[in-house]
Amino acid sequence: MDHEDVRAGRGYEVTFGALPEAPFAAGSLREAWLELEGRSNCSFFQSWQWIGTWLALICPARIARLLSVRHDGRLVALGVLTRRSRFFGLAPASLRLHETGSRTLDSLTIEYNGLLSETGHEHGALVATIQYLLTHEAHWLTLFVPGMVVNTIPVDGIATLPVGMRLRTRATHYVDLDVLRDTGSAYLPSLSSKTRSAVRRTARKFEETLGEITLTVAQDPQQRMAFFHALVDLHQAHWQDKTAGDGAFGDPGVLRFHEHLLAAANDDQGAQLIRLSAGSRPIGYVYNFISRGIVYFYQSGIDYKAATFHGSPGLLLLAHVIQYNADAGMHRFEFMAGESAYKRTLGAAAGSMAWVSIDRIGVAARLRRAWWRLKRRGN
Repeated sequence: MDHEDVRAGRGYEVTFGALPEAPFAAGSLREAWLELEGRSNCSFFQSWQWIGTWLALICPARIARLLSVRHDGRLVALGVLTRRSRFFGLAPASLRLHETGSRTLDSLTIEYNGLLSETGHEHGALVATIQYLLTHEAHWLTLFVPGMVVNTIPVDGIATLPVGMRLRTRATHYVDLDVLRDTGSAYLPSLSSKTRSAVRRTARKFEETLGEITLTVAQDPQQRMAFFHALVDLHQAHWQDKTAGDGAFGDPGVLRFHEHLLAAANDDQGAQLIRLSAGSRPIGYVYNFISRGIVYFYQSGIDYKAATFHGSPGLLLLAHVIQYNADAGMHRFEFMAGESAYKRTLGAAAGSMAWVSIDRIGVAARLRRAWWRLKRRGN
């Protein structure tokens, strides 16, 4: 089997069915997933820490189905698809990879997503999956794969299939910490003069009014949980003041999900909680995920009331967190998808991520596209 066959999805065996009755038991899905992780270049969001917690606490078992892909008899890909139908099940279903279709539950916002695949089989396994669903699974209209890095999407292979593909792309900004160390530079001097001045001015004001700036990294589950709840309080208060909304942690189920992630974290993988203080007063917290030397910035909570002056506490907080992770030997600091000004300001490089929709070609698909066109004209 040559490389082109693999990329085109040939030579694969796909199975699709119910989740194991005990997916979290040793010897079941958990063990298979962890073993395959070791043969992959997966992100934290494809790891068992994230997916296992999502299956246990977020994803309704009744809508979840396990996808397995083998090549030459060896397991090379795993994923969990959910199926939802509208109009009391009478309309064609939508399938989603590692999402539920619920706006509230999917506010977890999975990114760096895709099938968990053995290195070298990422493209072929996904193409083979789509081929299988077209041939063997009826009554679905669209397969959604949220948050894929653009260069991991097998565009050429999908183009050979009788489907339509839509991509909604967003920029990703990051700092290459290896390059930073190789040049012998600290992080702050690598930024623009305007940003450096804003960070240094904010630090000076905090030190004058509250005391010395210190950074503390949570070292155990209890401290991570305490930092997390302090972050949530600040985050929610800011969002309620700003938008009268609940922010990222308003739903009890989502909050419980993160609490379980915190309990499962260790020094090498999982939740990283960091506090920045001025004197004895915490001025902000950062919630990251770390995996394989990559740091994913997930959320923050900032005490804006502590900044009684005009300053940039968010930039100060993240500059310290990025420098800490550079000193700790991490490879990359990812800001996640989006074009927020602070991401462009602090991220030294940019990539692209896409929310992918694979549409089955047929009468139902044409009717839906016509409906979308009418809606856009109405707006």
